[in-house]
Amino acid sequence: MSAEVLERVLLKYLVDASSLLYKFENSPDLLLRTHGLDELGNGGYSFSLFNDAIINGLLKGTPALSIMVRAGKVYAVKVYDFSFSGEFAREFVYKGFLPAGIGLGSLVSDLLPFTSLEFDSAEEWFYTDQSYGGLEVTGWGVPLEDHPDQVVTALCVISGAIA
Repeated sequence: MSAEVLERVLLKYLVDASSLLYKFENSPDLLLRTHGLDELGNGGYSFSLFNDAIINGLLKGTPALSIMVRAGKVYAVKVYDFSFSGEFAREFVYKGFLPAGIGLGSLVSDLLPFTSLEFDSAEEWFYTDQSYGGLEVTGWGVPLEDHPDQVVTALCVISGAIA
């Protein structure tokens, strides 16, 4: 999808232009925190929970959703868990699932029966293998061998990597 088409689609969900408030289907109110493209068409959009007073201070600033654009085309869409287990903010975190019911808050290791996970120590996240598709999985920023009980804190679908 081109950046121009994305911009038109996003306008359908804009409910208050003065406060940059967006309401997507089945989502809480989201605030557009950052957006824009450089002269090469690189950039994107970052949305946070509009009512961030319910977010734990340690996670303030964590977006709910980001859309990355490269060379004028949507490159990736990423959802984040901006809560800790048991907190009220958990109610507002993205509820979608990958196949087999894996989503934000699931164990990273739950993906292992379906795909291999390669840990990128520079970026501190995992990549699935090509047969699973273009997926970046964020845990606690360490290899599974160090912390096998880490949970999924973000999921990123990378369009350029999907066959």
